[in-house]
Amino acid sequence: MGKFMRFLLVFSLFTLLSIAAADAKPIETLNVGLPGDATNLDPMKATDTLSFAVSRHINEPLVTVDGKTKELVPVLAEKWEIIDPQTYKFYLRKGVKFHNGEPFTAADVVYSFTRAASPDSVHAKSRGRFIDVSGFQIIDDHTVIIKTHGPVGGWLETMKHPYVVMFNKKAVEEAGDDYFRNPVGTGPFKFKSWTKGERVELTAFDDYYGKKPSVKNLNFLILPDNSSRVIALETGKIDLTYAVPPSDVERLNAPDSKVKAIIGQGLGLIYLGMNTQRKPLDDSRVRKAIDHAVNKEAYDQVVYHGVSTIPLGPLVTASTFTPSNVTKYPFDQAKAKEILKEAGYPDGFTVKLWIPNYQDRIDGATVLQSMLAQVGIKVEIEVFESGVLDERVKTKEYDIVVSTWGMQTNRDAGQFWLPLFHSQNIGPTNWTNLNDPTTDDLINKVNVTVDANERKAILQQIWDRLDELRPMIGLSVPSELYGGRKDLVGIEDFYDGRLNYLGNLTLKD
Repeated sequence: MGKFMRFLLVFSLFTLLSIAAADAKPIETLNVGLPGDATNLDPMKATDTLSFAVSRHINEPLVTVDGKTKELVPVLAEKWEIIDPQTYKFYLRKGVKFHNGEPFTAADVVYSFTRAASPDSVHAKSRGRFIDVSGFQIIDDHTVIIKTHGPVGGWLETMKHPYVVMFNKKAVEEAGDDYFRNPVGTGPFKFKSWTKGERVELTAFDDYYGKKPSVKNLNFLILPDNSSRVIALETGKIDLTYAVPPSDVERLNAPDSKVKAIIGQGLGLIYLGMNTQRKPLDDSRVRKAIDHAVNKEAYDQVVYHGVSTIPLGPLVTASTFTPSNVTKYPFDQAKAKEILKEAGYPDGFTVKLWIPNYQDRIDGATVLQSMLAQVGIKVEIEVFESGVLDERVKTKEYDIVVSTWGMQTNRDAGQFWLPLFHSQNIGPTNWTNLNDPTTDDLINKVNVTVDANERKAILQQIWDRLDELRPMIGLSVPSELYGGRKDLVGIEDFYDGRLNYLGNLTLKD
């Protein structure tokens, strides 16, 4: 390429970037509507998505998984080496500061991992249990070795979850029991205030080491009611909202509308779980018959207005694993009746369906009730407040349940299936009460296998086994629905559900 052509190419790229920059205007204050309040701004003690939606802007991990590419990307670690299947060497970024002015060093990494594995962490018995707190080695201020308890499959990928973001020991100890409402991190935004039940306010961190946010003040407004949240968007009280009702998407995107709705990648699996330890659902033939009796396309249209994806099985498509062969269970009432007759239930039976008191679950329950009635299965619906349902399922007195499991903070199928299907989690999260030694062994194996190709082969075995047992039916993966003012640029790039980084949003000039 000649000098003139190289000059022309560089000049053209510079011109395009200049035009793009001219079209983008920074935001002084961005008001974001949330459907609920954060519960705890200390990620070590939080388990809810809305807490993570806020803390994601304050705290940072060593590495994370890109929501679009599904690839590992560096954050506070510039690079890393896997010395052996349970030993990791991290090379840390230099010049990073915490919001209290303290420099970020290897000592903070050791403190943070120790904290994640401590009894004070709500994640100590899940992700935290893999950390070997006796295996830390600080090479220098910016090089550290971390060990796990044996090989852990997908361990680096688990850092997308905030359980092991970086903390500053001085900040945590000075705040004491109040740290959960006075968080300090290395992120692009620092904490300003939290009025419980009303709002959380953040402001841009001037000494941030990376790309400076295009948003100066970031406020999260708590607006639980769907209608109130949408009205707040349309009247300009907020600039962006999560959880737009599917029924409002078309209206918000009308040509004369001053706002817009964006349909993003869904990360939550809505599923029908069947109690595999309770007759007649202890027979896999009955479970497969129910699968044939459910018209998933109709379910999605009625409940989510078609703004969703029908899953191929017990997994979200955002997963880094995609099965190579999928058995389809098409809607076929005649087939369902035939299988029920073979299983010894020619006249059907009665089942209890338990659901939380969310409107989509209530709507979905009536749809399922009607569909199953067509094959002779009578459904008795019982509705519970969400927290009450979490406790009641431990009694195992239900037959079927509609619930959800998400990939907001995880893209690994092995970690996704561990709480859903391993027998050690019957009660808390394994709501199908599946107690299958083969499934347990495969899940145990995949979660201690580091080699990517070996893991893929084991994950396929788990998929095939779950297909054979059919403990749950994937009903829907509702799309994430965002609403924003019409001149807000960047919402189209959201891939992380409600955990998106909002600091890159701009206004169209």
